[in-house]
Amino acid sequence: MHPFLTIFLGNEVAFIAELLGSSQCFRLEQESGFFFNMRHFEDQVQAGEWDEVERYLSGFTKVEDNRYSMKIFFEIRKQKYLEALDK
Repeated sequence: MHPFLTIFLGNEVAFIAELLGSSQCFRLEQESGFFFNMRHFEDQVQAGEWDEVERYLSGFTKVEDNRYSMKIFFEIRKQKYLEALDK
């Protein structure tokens, strides 16, 4: 498992799952036909596809939406930066 995924799954993804698991989000999924595909999201994190991770997540939340969104995007961008330094 990607080291970032271990940390990411601990808090941020759990928050997303909790948020998207709420009855309001379920209703939105039913009405809109859109749903958060956790498996796809996890696969992209494991593959280190940070642009895709950020793009996919942007379809559900924006950086400025709340402090949790800001933290998630910060962690994604931080990991992307750290991996760029390693290259």
